[in-house]
Amino acid sequence: MSHDQEQSIWDHLEELATRLRRVLTVLAIVTFAIMSAPSDLAQILKLNLSGYRPLISSILEIIQESLLPGGVDLIAFNWLDPFYIYFLVAFIIAFLVTLPYLSWELYRFITPALYEHERKGIFTFVFVVVLLFGVGAAYAWFLLLPTTFSVLYNFVNQSRVLPFFSVKDFYNMVSFGLMGSGIFYTFPVIIWLLVKVDLLEVEGLKRNRKGIFVGLLVFTAVLTPDPTPLTMLLMSVPFYILYEITIQVLQRTTPDPERKAVEAGLRASERFLTREKESEEADIPLP
Repeated sequence: MSHDQEQSIWDHLEELATRLRRVLTVLAIVTFAIMSAPSDLAQILKLNLSGYRPLISSILEIIQESLLPGGVDLIAFNWLDPFYIYFLVAFIIAFLVTLPYLSWELYRFITPALYEHERKGIFTFVFVVVLLFGVGAAYAWFLLLPTTFSVLYNFVNQSRVLPFFSVKDFYNMVSFGLMGSGIFYTFPVIIWLLVKVDLLEVEGLKRNRKGIFVGLLVFTAVLTPDPTPLTMLLMSVPFYILYEITIQVLQRTTPDPERKAVEAGLRASERFLTREKESEEADIPLP
C-alpha cells in the first residue's frame, strides 16, 4: 500500500507493533553488546582473558568521579544491585547509540500524515532529535545533576549524618536525570509532529502558553528530588524557551488553515482520480 492510500486503524496498529518490535530488538542487542564489551579491546584480540574488565566498569568509575560529591560512599544493599546498575547504564548508553534509528522509525510511522515535501525531511528530523536530546543530556550532566547532588549533600552536612548512600539510588538519579532531561528537550519535536498531523494548532499553543508554563513548573517540582526551587527552575526555564522558539518556527513553516484545507482537498481529489483510473483500467477487456 502506498503512502497516499488510506489505511484503517488496524493497519496503523499493525505497523506500529512491527516498528516497536524492531526498536526493542535493536535496543536489546545493543544493550547486551555494551554489557559484554571489554574495556581493553586490544587485550581481548590477543586472546588474553586474564585481565578482562567490562567497559561498563570504566563508565561507572567515570560517572562517580564526575558527579559524586567528595566524601560520599556508595553501598550495595543487596546482591542484585551491581547487576542492576550494570544493566541500567548499558541500557542508557544503548538508547543513546540507537537514538538515530529510533527517530527514523518514528518518522517513518507518521510519514503518511505528512505532505509530500515534508516526507523528504527524514534526515533533518533525525538530526534535530539527536541534537536536542544530546543538548538535554549534556545540560543534565554538566549543570542539572551536579547542582542537584550539591544541594542534597548540603542537607546531609547540616543534618550531621554519615554520607552513605545506596549505589542503586545514585545511578537511578543519574540515569533518569540524563534520560529525562534529554527527552524533555525533544518535546519541541513532538509538538511539531502533533501540529503537522493536525492534532494541535499553533494558535492553541499560543493561547495556552501560560497554563503550559504553570503545568511545567508543577511537573518539574514533582519530578526533581531537590526540595529547593533551584533544580525546578533549571529544568523548566530552558524548556519554556524552547517552547517559544518552537511556536515561532511553526508560525513561519505551517500553512494557514485555508491553505491546508485546499491542499487536503487537492490530495483527496488526486487519490479519487487515481482510484477511478485504476478501476477503469481493470475493466478494460483483454484483446
